[in-house]
Amino acid sequence: PDLAVVQDEHLLQYMRCACYPSPVFYDALDDKVGLLKLIPGTPAAVLEFMLDRFDGLVIESFGVGGLPEYGNLYEILRTAVERGKIIVMTTQVQNEGSDLSVYSIGHRLKGNPRVLEAYDMTTEAAYAKMMWILGQTRDAERVSRLFYTPVAHDILYRG
Repeated sequence: PDLAVVQDEHLLQYMRCACYPSPVFYDALDDKVGLLKLIPGTPAAVLEFMLDRFDGLVIESFGVGGLPEYGNLYEILRTAVERGKIIVMTTQVQNEGSDLSVYSIGHRLKGNPRVLEAYDMTTEAAYAKMMWILGQTRDAERVSRLFYTPVAHDILYRG
């Protein structure tokens, strides 16, 4: 939505944004964040490959979230998370958002502090946010807090 408009030489602000007394600049981004769009039959080796090379991984899953039950994708993810990797689960379905509580495999992922859920955040916003966050910290609790803190209305709903 428009933040404001100028009408009759007056600024009409529709949305007020939090402002700091002075600008805060960040120059640290982690360029080792990957994006995996799952397709039917995605081999487990692809997930392993990406998790070996990236600090964080955004996974566009099927439906509203979760991993397919074929292969050992869940075990690969669990092992990567134990090694300190950060995972963001999102959906390929436009305008639907993710909800890991719908399917049984999602239930197994939900609640792990290193597995985040994008909810209504776009894939692009989740990816950029993870690059910024992992450039600041690797602490799972702080990563989660920063991820779920709205920036420019990037996330509106949190299950």
